[in-house]
Amino acid sequence: MTGGFEGVVDAKSRVVLPSKLRSELGDKFHLMMGFDTYIAIYPEENFNEMLTQLMQMKKSSDEYLVLGRYLLGNAYDGELDTAGRVLIPAVLKKFAKLDKEVHIMGVGDHIEIWDSETYQNNQILSAEMVQEARKLMNY
Repeated sequence: MTGGFEGVVDAKSRVVLPSKLRSELGDKFHLMMGFDTYIAIYPEENFNEMLTQLMQMKKSSDEYLVLGRYLLGNAYDGELDTAGRVLIPAVLKKFAKLDKEVHIMGVGDHIEIWDSETYQNNQILSAEMVQEARKLMNY
């Protein structure tokens, strides 16, 4: 999944997913907290792969407990309506600080939905990190 798109959260907490991403996402998918301030949407197959990796961890490890709670405790089954909209659960909407305008992008195996302002601020930080990395790599 690739590409970046602008969108809005409507009054009923729904976001229209771009048709390009919808076709790649499939019918069954899961919404969850991202590892930054965004909502991650994984196709069923990719979500199950992540779940399998999690289940292979030692159940008593701190990593398993933290990741399990973070990932699975905040994961929701997703569904598209006939207009291609996905309902954003209130918990995820609050977590990602989604207000009105959003940035939607395909990031390989998943989709990310960011608050537009948060995304822009993150891009500034990312650009600074890329410049530092280029210096370190003499690129």
